[in-house]
Amino acid sequence: MWLIGASILLVRGTAYIQGRSWHAWALAAGLALGVIKSRYLLEGVAERAVARIRDRGRAWLPGFFSLRSWALVATMMGGGMVLRRIVVAPDQIGAGILGAIYLGVGAALLLADRVFWHAVFGRTRNGVVLR
Repeated sequence: MWLIGASILLVRGTAYIQGRSWHAWALAAGLALGVIKSRYLLEGVAERAVARIRDRGRAWLPGFFSLRSWALVATMMGGGMVLRRIVVAPDQIGAGILGAIYLGVGAALLLADRVFWHAVFGRTRNGVVLR
């Protein structure tokens, strides 16, 4: 699920910043914040989701995340839609900045998604078997 969301954000973000070389600073900041967000927020959410699925014994979409996590997903999606409608107009500064934000959030999801893939394939993380 996170891989799909990350893919959508990365494609949209790339489209928004395409041909905007002067937005390199915003892109770098977005990607740096994405790495930080992945490490300090999303990896913990992913680890709790893996534990929840293991405790339940099966994956079930609504039970995949806690209510708090679903609220975070809804807030992020709603925020992206609002920003896209309010700030973004073709060939304006807002499009490039929103593209950098989308790339940062997409990168964060992509990086944190490895927690799920490690659990699927039985890899270890910090010496703990994830399977």
